[in-house]
Amino acid sequence: MKKNYVPQPRSRFFKIQCECGNVQEIFSHATTSVDCRVCGKKLTQPRSGKVEIFAEIIEVLE
Repeated sequence: MKKNYVPQPRSRFFKIQCECGNVQEIFSHATTSVDCRVCGKKLTQPRSGKVEIFAEIIEVLE
């Protein structure tokens, strides 16, 4: 018997930490850039579907 394939999402949410210590949650396929809410530094930049992350990834949220 063949099992049905259940597709898994390719996108995820990340918990990232800025250099100033602020922790934010971001979406892996965001269409806009994300700035730090505390210091204003750019944390992500959209790149052809996925984001380029300029901060430390602390946790991948499922």
